[in-house]
Amino acid sequence: MLASARKIPQRRSLFWSALLAIGMVILSYVFTATLAVACAALSLWLLVMYPNLQTVLLFLGGIAAAGIMLWSLVPRRNKFVAPGVLLEPDVHPRMFRELGAIASSLQEPMPREVYLIGEPNAWVADRGGFMGIGSRRVMGIGLPLLGALSLAQLRAILAHEFAHYYGGDTRLGPWVYKAQSSMVRTFKGLGSIEGTSLPAALVFVFAIATLVLSWYWRLFLRAINAVSRRQEYRADELACIVGGKQAFLDGLTTTHKAVYAWPTYWRDDVNRMLNGGCLPSISAGFSRFLASPQVAFQVQTVLGLEIKNAKVKPYDSHPPLRDRIAAVEGLEVEPGSEDPEPALVLLNDPEGQELRLLLHLNSALTPNALRRVSWEEYGSKVLIPSWQSWVTQYASLLKDVTPGNLRQALDRVPQVASYIRDPQGMLLRPQQREERARFLLSAAFAIALLGHGWTLHASPGELYLSRGDERCDPFATVRRLQDGSLPSLKWIAQCQEWGITELRFVSSAEMGSGA
Repeated sequence: MLASARKIPQRRSLFWSALLAIGMVILSYVFTATLAVACAALSLWLLVMYPNLQTVLLFLGGIAAAGIMLWSLVPRRNKFVAPGVLLEPDVHPRMFRELGAIASSLQEPMPREVYLIGEPNAWVADRGGFMGIGSRRVMGIGLPLLGALSLAQLRAILAHEFAHYYGGDTRLGPWVYKAQSSMVRTFKGLGSIEGTSLPAALVFVFAIATLVLSWYWRLFLRAINAVSRRQEYRADELACIVGGKQAFLDGLTTTHKAVYAWPTYWRDDVNRMLNGGCLPSISAGFSRFLASPQVAFQVQTVLGLEIKNAKVKPYDSHPPLRDRIAAVEGLEVEPGSEDPEPALVLLNDPEGQELRLLLHLNSALTPNALRRVSWEEYGSKVLIPSWQSWVTQYASLLKDVTPGNLRQALDRVPQVASYIRDPQGMLLRPQQREERARFLLSAAFAIALLGHGWTLHASPGELYLSRGDERCDPFATVRRLQDGSLPSLKWIAQCQEWGITELRFVSSAEMGSGA
């Protein structure tokens, strides 16, 4: 169901907030230009009044500082680089019907360009033109969100982004960005000269200019981010009106969970697939990753701590999640439509779009470099061959290692690590070698269990081996033995119960063919 056409309350004015933001931007230019003139004028006055070598140096320093500050104020042309894969209305009609309905409910024009991006986020912006004048509207929609959110939740999140268009927030963005960029250039310029071997008089001039600018910079950021936080509250309110309060709350919290979980999912699951020459369904896999019991517990714990320990910080552009939730819960709005379908249905050929995004993110990748593999084949086609390859390469390092003496084997990790070869084009640090040595022990343990009648269960966010009612995660076991959370005596008792105490990690034949 498309976003419903609801009556939007009279546009609440953020006039004074916008005026403050514009005023701070203008003041930043005036302040920096005034400071530049003051540096030059003061150093010239000192040279005229007290002509000597020191005042000559001060004059040169003042002119140099003034030149750096004035040159930094000149606006630079920013080249827009596509942040992801451009989505076309005729290819993804359902997505653009949904976006059109949200835009219509707020009486806002559609973005001219909509991109599929590779991060758990959604955003809107004005790009091009000069200081926002003559710009075009651009939107980014994160692939991870399409895997994590329901259709109703994504609708509410996108309504929040359209609300930034509605409130005029994106029109202020280019002005704020240019002001921030000019300040960054000023600090870099002054810092690069201040760090060189110059006479003390010149260093003094640059240090004073930097100190004064730093004071104003902090004031500028506090004011701008205070305005930004007010804009977020207003965008949240409009999102609830368009998409429904509960859908927005669920979408907001799930988006935060996705931010926590996405890097781990990409590193531990997707990268393993890609490195094995396999291409899974990335967004669908992320949905499964978030739903796995262990991951769900971990992200809920982190989210709970964020809400509990939230504090308003003057330099934050967004209010704390706890305050946003409290503000939304206090709103009186009509309930939204319930669309439990996964948001991924808005994309036509999701797996094809994922491949396009991968090619965009990695220009060295070719379309035929990866073969399609389902997550059900993750263990048999990716993990087991990878583990077996490691064990075969380093079989001689695993001589006499068994589950019963695994704790003692971990004590020899530094010695084992010295034999781990560097990957092509990469020089491993000692810590990385030790991590790979522990991975070798874990992989060999898993292969040994597989040869002893155990079955591998592997899916996004979940990996373990089982035999009947018995269950073991070799990688978690190695980690827990290493950090002491699994006592050695308790582990030996477990091995005896399972009958694997003397199970060799590698056979004599494997040791003969290994490194």
